[in-house]
Amino acid sequence: MNFKLYKFISVILLCPLLIIGQEFDQAFLDSLPKEIAEDLKTRVDEKANKEETQYRRPSSFIEKPDEDSNRFGVKIFSLMQTSLMPINEPNLDSSYVMDFGDELELQLIGKQSSITKLVVKRDGSINISDIGKIFIAGLTLEESVRVIKAKIEQSLIGYDAYITLTNVRDIQIIVAGNVYNPGPYTLNGNSNMFHALVMAGGPSEGGSFRSIKLIRNNEVIETMDLYQTFIYAKYNFNTRLRSGDMIFVNPVNNILNVNGGVKRPGEYELLDDEKLSSIIEFANGIDKFADLSNISLQRIVEGEIKSIPVSNINELNEITAKDGDNLFIRNHTFRSVKISGAVLNPGTYLMVEGQNAFDAIEKAGGYTENAYPFGAVYENLATKEINEMALEALYETFLDNIIKLTQENVSSEMNFAPLIQLTSELKETEPSGRVIVDFEYNEATQPIKIQDGDSIHIPELSNQIYIYGEISNEGAAVFNEGALIDDYFSNNGGLTEEADLNNIFVLHPNGVTEKASVSRNLFANQTKEIQLYPGSVIFVPRLTKNNMATTLKAQAYATILGNIGVSLASLSVLKD
Repeated sequence: MNFKLYKFISVILLCPLLIIGQEFDQAFLDSLPKEIAEDLKTRVDEKANKEETQYRRPSSFIEKPDEDSNRFGVKIFSLMQTSLMPINEPNLDSSYVMDFGDELELQLIGKQSSITKLVVKRDGSINISDIGKIFIAGLTLEESVRVIKAKIEQSLIGYDAYITLTNVRDIQIIVAGNVYNPGPYTLNGNSNMFHALVMAGGPSEGGSFRSIKLIRNNEVIETMDLYQTFIYAKYNFNTRLRSGDMIFVNPVNNILNVNGGVKRPGEYELLDDEKLSSIIEFANGIDKFADLSNISLQRIVEGEIKSIPVSNINELNEITAKDGDNLFIRNHTFRSVKISGAVLNPGTYLMVEGQNAFDAIEKAGGYTENAYPFGAVYENLATKEINEMALEALYETFLDNIIKLTQENVSSEMNFAPLIQLTSELKETEPSGRVIVDFEYNEATQPIKIQDGDSIHIPELSNQIYIYGEISNEGAAVFNEGALIDDYFSNNGGLTEEADLNNIFVLHPNGVTEKASVSRNLFANQTKEIQLYPGSVIFVPRLTKNNMATTLKAQAYATILGNIGVSLASLSVLKD
């Protein structure tokens, strides 16, 4: 990463700036770094469209399952297309039952070969020339083929018959009860209950996944339990629907919630006579990190939530499920932390909930003889996300500043090079997740609790100060106890005439950034007395001569410096 903010782009020749409507002059855009130019155009478009109202097309009249529902099974139906239909294939299994509308192909091979289409009529028969009617409705495909061949052998001597099912009939059924889209449906004769449920969008929020009835001639001929299908892959696909069938989805009775130490947490439906142990099976079993000595069962009793004691997992075999039960199995909570640098045993360690940074150092064997805890770098993923958002917001502010300045200086030849350079530095800056932590333990220290994914680096002590920017001799200097900023400036040749005296920053080894106010008099530079430490970094930017707000520039310098996370462990980023 290029960190030298004080080094400007060598030459940027700007044409007189023209803004036509909300568009930049192309010559101006061509003079910018490609990414900055693209981001500027995007930012202008965003600001232009900010006030526009967005409209949606009205959704289909077909209601779809709630994809955000935590109830097991709902998402399966939400991902399926309602147009799902079994294809009209001729090679169905032999158990298929023939009925009105089915179509067969009869191929006779003999003295005179022929191919004939045979359609099952309303009376359940097919008609073959020279043979007559053959009733096959209600017979399976295998039985139908056997009967037809027997009739042909009796009537047509010397012919071989080959019979195939070429098309299946349409059927009209009704899906009723607690489904998203109840009503009549037309399917083909190869359809089963599952096909019909998909067409209807599946059980609704109040519908049962485990009590779905197939009603034929006012009798329940089959009950479907979708949990057996989804969890155990059990389903009788040979039960095909017939015209006039009704599929009825009963209301759900018992919805239970299980969270914590199970492999598939969520809401599950249990039947009236089922034990709580069944919900563990449906949730794919106990997680390996589960604390089986810490099980909580909350139950609604007479309108109040009460705790039901559960001392161990085996007791769930004895407790009957009730609607609204909430089962929670606490997990043993581990945090992974990476420790590097000046510790006796660097590596990645698992920490239990509640342990802190000092516990992590102790687990790594403690500090080495040359460890420098004051320069420790502690990084946290959550902090990095926050810093990333803040960095993005600052970058957008700089884009807005460029847009504003161009609009205010349409005919000027303002030098945008320093502003563009600073904007580019913000673009390239990687957000840091560094948290300021005092690793020099004492009774007043409030140690930070370890979070999963944290990292700790302990540098070794280095007796140096680092100075960068508008100074005659930049780089490392020997640390002198009690020396001030001005002393290091004097010992390193002094500041240049281009130094920005209002924006001098000191980054301490522990990650704290301080701003040093500087003034020039006839004899010397005068700075705020800031205590320096081994590993401190002094940064002196170049003065930018445009009307960009001073506070904005200072914020950018501090952000870039801080997000780099400069320490004795990471000074290599300053080389370029």
